[in-house]
Amino acid sequence: MSELPKGWTVVEIGSIADIVTGKTPSKSEANFYEGGDVPFFKPGDLTVGGVITTAEDRVNERALTVAPELPVGTVLVSCIGILGKSAIVGMTGTCNQQINAILPSGAATPEFVYNWSRTIKDWLEQNSSATTVAIINKGRFSAAPVPLPPLAEQKRIVAKLDALNAKSARARTELARIETLVSRYKQAVLSKAFSGELDRKELSELVVRIKAGKNLRCEERPPHWDEKGVVKVSAVTWGEFRPDQSKTLPSDFEPEEDTRIKSGDFLFSRANTIDLVGAVVIVGDTLDNLYLSDKILRLEFREPVETWLLWYLRSPMGREALMNISSGNQLSMRNIGQKSLLSLSIPYADFELRDEIVRRIESAFARIDRLAKEAKRALELVGRLDEAILAKAFRGDLVPQDENDEPAEHLLARIRAEREAVPKGRRGRGAKR
Repeated sequence: MSELPKGWTVVEIGSIADIVTGKTPSKSEANFYEGGDVPFFKPGDLTVGGVITTAEDRVNERALTVAPELPVGTVLVSCIGILGKSAIVGMTGTCNQQINAILPSGAATPEFVYNWSRTIKDWLEQNSSATTVAIINKGRFSAAPVPLPPLAEQKRIVAKLDALNAKSARARTELARIETLVSRYKQAVLSKAFSGELDRKELSELVVRIKAGKNLRCEERPPHWDEKGVVKVSAVTWGEFRPDQSKTLPSDFEPEEDTRIKSGDFLFSRANTIDLVGAVVIVGDTLDNLYLSDKILRLEFREPVETWLLWYLRSPMGREALMNISSGNQLSMRNIGQKSLLSLSIPYADFELRDEIVRRIESAFARIDRLAKEAKRALELVGRLDEAILAKAFRGDLVPQDENDEPAEHLLARIRAEREAVPKGRRGRGAKR
């Protein structure tokens, strides 16, 4: 650890706080859980961070005879499995054995200790027991080093961090909204593109042939290079062809050569949930050992309408038309038969107009995707900025020092003297261990 400012010192967390490991009250004892209103914190409850007052599970006050009672201001840190999740208790509760609870003394404020806990994930991982599941026991956790400033400076640090965290939280919220806006903007572009006065044709007037594969029992894994496979519906579901979404054909089955998937193929998912049935892709690069399944159709056309049809079928109007011709009594699985598909009415224009509309769609999508990429990058930078600010805070570089502050070592000496003056039977901070 680099040199700290004057008035700071480095201590083990166990020397300035009581460390308590949680415990799960027996599930067989219903009287620990009936009518409970005491939060029973587990690692999943710490995900949101900050001050927490609710938990997924609750116990009653009888459970506090076997599990530790944790007062407001206790800092919780997950120390089994996913290490380093943390939060501050905002309502008296208890926790399970996957959490070490920190009950700060007068040498450190709960808020300062919580912010420190956000910096120790690497230390926890480096010092965890080498088992299948990472574990930091109470003894090892108690030795975690804390850069400790004067108490008055701790409060200035926390105030500064709170102000900066509020700004970064607002930035994260706004940047996260962009993902939703991207989808809306793209749908608006497609709605506009196909809302003009265009001719209409049935799909049967444009399609030369529809080809499908076979329904076979396959091995649920992608094929090796010397095997053959069929694509699953998920290969065409998410906007681009995914050759990894495939399964391996039986070694004794030889698929028809004209069901092999090639670059440039227009693929259509005839079966899926109501929101995903009718998904379409144009195949880019692919492997030469993948074939159509019975649920993935290849459409072949009389003229080059692949890209035009792709964008229409992804538009709000196209999706509505596909839902209207899908059949099935359950939302979990819908089907579009070939006869219904060929009867679909689609907008049509001459090649020049189609080409211009497609160009404008793809140009608009490219701009939207660039903005989304920049927003994602900015969101990552905000996360790294938060980490950098915390690191700066615990180096003593975030707020100015005040020479009038009582040095941390003096405060610790005074607290030790006060505690030693208290009879042994009256020492402690009230948590049951």
